[in-house]
Amino acid sequence: MTTSRSRILAMLAALVLITTGSTFLASPPAQAATGTCSGSKVGGFDLYGDVAINGSTKYGYVEVYYSGGYNCARTVSSANTWGVSKVMSVELWVCSSGTSNCRLLSADDRDHGTYRYYAGPVTAYASGKCIWVIGNIYYPPTDSNAGNNKVGWCG
Repeated sequence: MTTSRSRILAMLAALVLITTGSTFLASPPAQAATGTCSGSKVGGFDLYGDVAINGSTKYGYVEVYYSGGYNCARTVSSANTWGVSKVMSVELWVCSSGTSNCRLLSADDRDHGTYRYYAGPVTAYASGKCIWVIGNIYYPPTDSNAGNNKVGWCG
């Protein structure tokens, strides 16, 4: 009886470890170590909140890069929010014609989570196409949202 109970407990423990381990293995890394994009910077925009922090309302900014047919984008904390845990996101949408009919091509074109420095980078192939980039920072202590700003580039 004790042996059966021990086996069952051991199997349950193994199942928990396998389930937990596979969840971690299946998840993409929470954030790149440097959060950088390669290529030439082609644009960006600031993200402002409704409530001033440290004398300013700028919570961060979004940067967009281009290299060899690939666009890359990231949301970066400003000096006011640098190192403070907050919800951040960046999305890179590729458009089929002009700046209309834009969509995420894959789940890898979006990064959303609780970060201290960067959301992203996210990369998509968009040679000769337009893109939309959406950036967001939600800073909980002030309960303020810095946007869902969406800006388009064509190239």
